[in-house]
Amino acid sequence: MVAQVLKINMSKPKVAVIYLSYFGAASEKDIGLCFASLEKVDYPLDKWKLIIVENPSPHGASIPFIERDWLPKAGKTLPEIEIIPNTKDGGYAGANVVGAEAAEAWGADYVYLLNQDATVDGGFLSKAIEYAEEHPKAAVIQSRIMLRQDPMRLNTIGNAVTFLGFGFCIGEGQTLEEAKNNKLPVFAASGAGVLVSVKALNQIGGLFDPDYYLYHEDTDLSWRARLAGFDVAVANDSVIYHHYEFSRSVSKFYWMERNRHLMNLSNYKIATILCLLPIVIPVELGMFALNAKSGWGKEKWRSWVQFLKPQMWQWVVRRHKLVNSFRKIKDQEVLSLMVPEITSRIDQVNHPLVTYVANPILRVYFVLLKFVVRW
Repeated sequence: MVAQVLKINMSKPKVAVIYLSYFGAASEKDIGLCFASLEKVDYPLDKWKLIIVENPSPHGASIPFIERDWLPKAGKTLPEIEIIPNTKDGGYAGANVVGAEAAEAWGADYVYLLNQDATVDGGFLSKAIEYAEEHPKAAVIQSRIMLRQDPMRLNTIGNAVTFLGFGFCIGEGQTLEEAKNNKLPVFAASGAGVLVSVKALNQIGGLFDPDYYLYHEDTDLSWRARLAGFDVAVANDSVIYHHYEFSRSVSKFYWMERNRHLMNLSNYKIATILCLLPIVIPVELGMFALNAKSGWGKEKWRSWVQFLKPQMWQWVVRRHKLVNSFRKIKDQEVLSLMVPEITSRIDQVNHPLVTYVANPILRVYFVLLKFVVRW
């Protein structure tokens, strides 16, 4: 029996869980809850590793209490723990890149990205790996993410993405029963809890580009994976709980808008980008008017101004060349997995002008775009 267990463990892939820490008011509570849940993980301790990457914070550091409370449990109730203090704030994208490099050096077959304010079900890792091994074409596999503050309701069962690059959570706020009727295609995985194949990363230019800093880097990852011919999926039996609030994302509106444009320019073919211009310009102007009324106009303006800098376009050219070096899938197929508009319960995107003017126009334009794009 012991020999059989050893044989099973030896055949299991090595997984590095990359956990970003950043000290704030709720950090000690969030980290404590997360690590307590990680103690219950049923994956063999010698087959997974916890890589903690801490971005510097002006308010203090999480590493001291992690070393005090949790490092002594490494190899006992927790796996091996590696702590990497970043000397400068690399944001979500940059810190995860540091973690991914450490994971590859350790020999990981997969990396699992886990948010600081998440907790996990004991089987989250084994179920995600089980799905990955059964579906070798799936390079990016999201767990089913429930709301930590309301565990019977969903944060996301995958993210939908519009043809203009707006991403949103599928099933947000719904129960599993309510979400059964959801027909939206999953285009991208949420970075709050996602398993990624290291082998696939080496084919698509790595995990993230650090210049994304924050937001849309996970959508860009999924988009690149799809363009290389891989699948993006959700392992519904792998469950985590995320303390998610949309308002916290709005506070970073500049990064959301800047990176949305960078992502589109990097991943669409030039011909598709030209086809999008007639709708992008009026949408951007309309958004600016609505954003200005909501107090976000300055951030929207900043996202535009960035594209006056030559280095921004140099970045776009570099990323576009990278994507073309491994692209196997046409934009025609990409568009078939996208949607024309945001469908969300969130009040901020349900303005009457959006619902009754913009969305009908977007639906028509999307139909025409899919008819025209054959490349």
